[in-house]
Amino acid sequence: MALWGISTSSETAANKYAIPKFQHEVDRNRSPWNTFADVRGWIQRRYKTKENSGLSTRYFDEVLVPVVGLNSTGNLGGTTGIGTASPVAVFFEDPNKASPISVGGGGTTGIATNTTGYVHVVFNELVFAGAGSTILIRTFDANDANESTAIVGTAASNTGTQYAWAGPAASHGSPNVYTNFNGQITNRVAFSFTTPSVGLTTNVVFLTTVGPNNPSAGSTTIFVSSVAGVSIGSSISHINPVAGLGTVFTNVPVVAVGNTFVQIGSANTSSVPIHPFAAIRFSTRTTATKLKIDMTKGFVGVITDGSNGVGVISSFTSQFGDVILRNVGGAGTTAAVGLGTTTLTVR
Repeated sequence: MALWGISTSSETAANKYAIPKFQHEVDRNRSPWNTFADVRGWIQRRYKTKENSGLSTRYFDEVLVPVVGLNSTGNLGGTTGIGTASPVAVFFEDPNKASPISVGGGGTTGIATNTTGYVHVVFNELVFAGAGSTILIRTFDANDANESTAIVGTAASNTGTQYAWAGPAASHGSPNVYTNFNGQITNRVAFSFTTPSVGLTTNVVFLTTVGPNNPSAGSTTIFVSSVAGVSIGSSISHINPVAGLGTVFTNVPVVAVGNTFVQIGSANTSSVPIHPFAAIRFSTRTTATKLKIDMTKGFVGVITDGSNGVGVISSFTSQFGDVILRNVGGAGTTAAVGLGTTTLTVR
């Protein structure tokens, strides 16, 4: 049974935090994050709605491997339990709620302004997550700079009847029924948040080249080594001139583009010649906000282990480091792509 990750001392990045080893790479963007331990053994939850989280009211559970005492902290029936529930993944839900979580599955690479989104925190066991638990989301411009006001994601309450194989009833062959639990009973807790109504604006550099000639003072034509990707409206910046031989202009609009040169408006020209071979940068004015889950904070609130009711591990870093399994969809963890990752772009 070791292949199924049953251990009290090896819930680490090396063994994928005790989730079943058969599911590490097979159907990686779906199965591992819907598999957890409860009193029955290893369970895979199959959702029948697009709410692939504790907010769903329609799903069925498949018992992959029955193991007595799997989610306990002691030793039952000769089996060592995996101990207190641990977070095994944290990521932004696909805003289109596509499943599997990937661009190929019909997902998107961003989310609109003033829209409700979700962060999912996944555990390797069934947990009881009280409504109001929170997770912090940091905000940056498209250059991953100029940090702005943070956003708080809040665990919502599942208002429907919830079932859990936990407690005395479960030992008699049926789940407990919860009609008034204010929260989510799941292994995949959804934290809702609202995206900013206005994006952050900055210039995103897409080309750095040089000026091979020495334009005279007041010249509006600047010859450069490359105009790849440059168009009317692009921003141009002249940087790092040699002392006494040039001046800097920043984020000046391009009004015309040739094969080997660009033109700028006369109001933005330099009062002295531009030094030859000085660096020239082209950029695009971009309005977007990058959301990043704060991996240093974990979550705050009451989330308890479904086996013994004790508080679960709430940190993503103190025990696991920054290697927590977060790249679910294989779509990347940086830039504009946000599916199944800790980064999501608001446009």
